Formats: sequence, structure tokens, C-alpha cells
Amino acid sequence: MSMRGFQVGLDIGTAAVRVVISEPTEEGKLKIIGVGEAPCRGFKGGTLVDIEATAEAIVNAVEKAEEVASVRVQDVHVGLAGEHFVSMNCTGVIGITDTNKRSTESEKEITEADVEQVLESAKALGLPKGWQIIHVIPQKYRVDDQGGIRNPVGMSGRKLEAQIHLVTSTLKNTNNLMNAIKRARCRVREIILEPMAASQIILTDEERQIGVALVDIGAGSTDLVVMKNNTVLHSQSVPVGAGHVTNDISKILKITEDQAEELKLDHGTCDTSEADVEDVFPVRGVGGQPDRNLNEAELAMYIEARVEEILHMVRSGLREHGVQKEVEAGFVFTGGGASMRGLLPLARQIFKAPVRIGKPQGFVDVTERVDRPEFATAAGLVAYASKYADKQLQSFDSGNISGLFDRIRSFFKENF
Repeated sequence: MSMRGFQVGLDIGTAAVRVVISEPTEEGKLKIIGVGEAPCRGFKGGTLVDIEATAEAIVNAVEKAEEVASVRVQDVHVGLAGEHFVSMNCTGVIGITDTNKRSTESEKEITEADVEQVLESAKALGLPKGWQIIHVIPQKYRVDDQGGIRNPVGMSGRKLEAQIHLVTSTLKNTNNLMNAIKRARCRVREIILEPMAASQIILTDEERQIGVALVDIGAGSTDLVVMKNNTVLHSQSVPVGAGHVTNDISKILKITEDQAEELKLDHGTCDTSEADVEDVFPVRGVGGQPDRNLNEAELAMYIEARVEEILHMVRSGLREHGVQKEVEAGFVFTGGGASMRGLLPLARQIFKAPVRIGKPQGFVDVTERVDRPEFATAAGLVAYASKYADKQLQSFDSGNISGLFDRIRSFFKENF
């Protein structure tokens, strides 16, 4: 089968690489035709430290997805997360110039060219050396004294102001990621912020309108995006994730991380109020240490302490950026860490707001494996990619990403 007609989402996580392949149905829906997953040993603390190991994990995950889908993968849409990105809100202002003399001196019609110019003005800030812009997302416009405008084209005025959400990344981090993907014999078609990708198939239209925070708990970091009025208000990364929970258990009990992960998944909960002290299970000693018994309540104390720290860091970030009050529809959790038992009661206690687990929705899933929080990013990437399946896109090049700005703006204009 040729590449035309299907899309590939590649989620390179600290602990695992996940791949989703989709194709459109005649009814206009997306059908999942392939899924692949492989452990990744190329990251440490959320930072890529071994390109070869990461490339090997990508190859393994892609090959598994290819086998299920019976296709050959070349172009992929890739997620960006963790310390790889920093975001900010910026403002640009321009005077309206009526080059065609179509209106009076006091009333000048705003054109698409004016919008492009004001967006360029908004993102024309002095980035530190070695950083590049990944996403330019319009939030709202102001024409003279009228604010809250979604699309100013065709309106009349003398001054146009744009507020945007800007996502940036270091060239070093991005290039390392690109090199790993290249070694895995894949080409990067697009890069998109992971929680933004996941939001496409997890959040409802009502949540995006009212105000919601999507919190993606990965192994190496916790990434989030706040959306309201159908646009992105804020995004950030907290450098602590579910892998830190595993590491805590490993260090406290003096066992391997593989053992700690197994304990976390089989017996762990981050809600000590529901943990059972009578639920006792064996823990095998390592390096000459004797075997011992552990109860669920003790294990829960270790897990709850770290997860509570993660949630408090999320809350502090929202407060610091003045967007906590905008999250009226509550918090939606996704990513591998969202599967931890007891997460919702703890989150509800900390945020005092509605909470739920977000899973990919709206797919015809022939693999029966994508309906899990940890596949939200990869599935969201193919949902995003499908919007541009009929457009001629070039492979990503860190020196030429102007076309990406246009596609991101078009995507938010069409969908939000």
C-alpha cells in the first residue's frame, strides 16, 4: 500500500515509544489500522541522552505498527513535550494601511495581509540564541477599542492588535530528536506540542469553550495545555512525571526500577485513604538484601507523596500565569501516569474542580488498543495530520518552518 491515504503519529516518550497509523473511512471517520509500542532507554530525566537507543525504540515500535497495518511507514507526525519546549503569550500591534485606497482615511478595511503582518509583529521577539519558534497560535484580536475579536478580516479600523500563544524549542533538543528519527529511517512531516495533539481527540467542544486544563502525565514530565474560547491560553511542562514515582519506590525499597514499576502497576495507588493495610505482597530483595513483605498502605504513601507534588506544581504554574480561574470545566488527565489508581480522588481534593480521565475518542479502532490514556498523544497526532492529508507538505526542516505557521493558524481557525 502506498503512503497516500494514511497518517502516522509518533510519540517518543521517556519510557516508551508509541506509534499509531490511521486511514480515513468512507464515512469521514478515522480508522486505526496499526499500533506499535516499544520500551525506550534513550532518555534520562526527560532528556534525550542516547540517540541510538532512541532510534532502536522507534524502529521497534514502527515495525510493530507496520506489521498490523500492512503498510510501510516513511513520514511521521511527531509530538513535542517535556523540557523540549517553553511557551509564552505575546502581543503585536500595527497600523492599518489601505494600499488599494478602498476606504476613507478614517475607515480602513483589514485584510489577510494585515493579519499576517500583526502576527509577524507579535512573534518578533528576541529569542535567546539556539531557540526556535514551533507554534504560533492566535488567541484574540483587537481593532481600535473593540476587543475579543476572533477574526478581524473585513472589519474597519486604524489599529490592529493580536494576542498569540508562542511555543518555542531549543535547536539542540529538536535536532537530537530529528537525528534519532532519521536514524530510524523515518521523515518528520510535522512537529506538534503533545498536549495540544491529545486535546483534539480527548476534549469536548464544550470544555474547549468553557475553559479546561488537559494534563498529560508522562514518565519524565507532566505537560499541560489550558484552552478556553476555543484557543490555547497557556501551556507548560512540569519536570516531574510518573517515572519519578517509580524511581522513588526503587530507591526507598532498594529494588530495581523494573521491580518498582511492577509494584506500582500491580499494587499501587496514590490515594492513601483507600489503601488496605491488610493487603500484603512479597518484595524480592536485590544485591543480597533479604526478601520482605510490603502492604498496600505503605506503598501508597510513597506514591501519593510524589503525585501530590506533581499536582501541586501544576496548580502553582496555573496560578503563576493567572489562568487557574479560567479552568471552569475542570481538569482532564491523560498519558501513562493517568492510569494510576487513586489519581482522581487526589486531584479532586487538590484542585477543588471537576476531574476525569481522558482517553482517545471518535476512532474506528480495529486494533482494540488505542482506547488508553497513554495513546492519547499518538492518536491525537494522526487526528491533527488527517486535517492536511490532501495538502502538499514538506518534511520538517529546522531552517524552514514558515509553512508550519500557516498550517497551525489554519488548523485552529477551522477547528476552534
